Amino acid sequence: MARKSLQKNLSYDDERRLYYVTLPGSGRRRHTKTFRSYEEALRMLNEGVVSSSVCPGAFCSLGQWLEWWLREDVSANRAASTLYAYQNIVRTHILPVLGTVPLRSLNPLTIQNYLSQKLTEGLSPNTVLKHYTLLFTVLRKAAALRLLPENPMEQVVSPRRIAPRYTFYSPEQLRILFCVVEGSLMELPVKLAAYLGLRRSEIAGLRWRCVDLSAGIIVIQEVRTEVGGREVVKLPKTQSSIRRLGISGSPELVSLLQRALEQRRSTDPEEYVVLKTDGTPPTPNYLTEALLHIVRENHLPPITLHGLRHSFASVANSQGIPMYDISKALGHSSISVTSNIYTHLFDETESRTLQAVAQAIRP
Repeated sequence: MARKSLQKNLSYDDERRLYYVTLPGSGRRRHTKTFRSYEEALRMLNEGVVSSSVCPGAFCSLGQWLEWWLREDVSANRAASTLYAYQNIVRTHILPVLGTVPLRSLNPLTIQNYLSQKLTEGLSPNTVLKHYTLLFTVLRKAAALRLLPENPMEQVVSPRRIAPRYTFYSPEQLRILFCVVEGSLMELPVKLAAYLGLRRSEIAGLRWRCVDLSAGIIVIQEVRTEVGGREVVKLPKTQSSIRRLGISGSPELVSLLQRALEQRRSTDPEEYVVLKTDGTPPTPNYLTEALLHIVRENHLPPITLHGLRHSFASVANSQGIPMYDISKALGHSSISVTSNIYTHLFDETESRTLQAVAQAIRP
């Protein structure tokens, strides 16, 4: 496939898996540099486009400081998805309210009022907590560079985080869903999520070179996601998410993958496993919308691909699988992450454990 443009002066060759950045040279001459990751290419593009990276100084506005921080700090050190999320918060919420406030005039009360305003506008406490964390980080940077005598966020009270309640299916509901999606595009994504606990980005990014049916192994080492309407292929967020999963114990999934392998239009190992009928890979958002449509059409309880990942954890927990093994299969960075996410599941397990002990020792 030919090199395709991702944005101005940035393109991607999916055969060589290289990113190309075109930079201005002397006169009318231009030169191109290649990179193996989107983040490195974007960093070089930003450095080449921005003529000056000089810190705006102590007398700048909060808006000027935020834009500098996004360009020079976040874009250089964070994933493109993180940069996009930060830009949305800054430009949609913070700049319209606090953008013109001089950096040195910021005080805890002004920021506290901003957070309260966002809660009043209807944003959830967990969303406003992200605003708090962003402001804490960016103003800590300003204090570290001596642009502020101290970080005013130290005196700001953060919104209380509300533990989310995750939706998941029971084994009976999963069997119904399996019947509904049988033979459709969504059969493979649904079963990859339910049988293996894969994330949506991992399903969308799975290539045939990572599937070894003879050995019964799937390797998760790449994800495909969407950032601002643009597809991004990258490494998983953490090293723990790179994992080998045995599928020999799931004969239905193995059979489904074998059929997909036999129906391929090419033998290119770089080809994606999940494809539409026209041979093109569906976008992650396409998979979300397709599952939503199926669930609604068949009057099933609401569920997403990530909800099916939670269903995997729920079923594993109900079968007495140790938390450590569940955490490893899901690709979490630590058991504490798994425990925090699925507190409600493991609380139920503890209740059953206590009940069993009580029954055993009851006179």
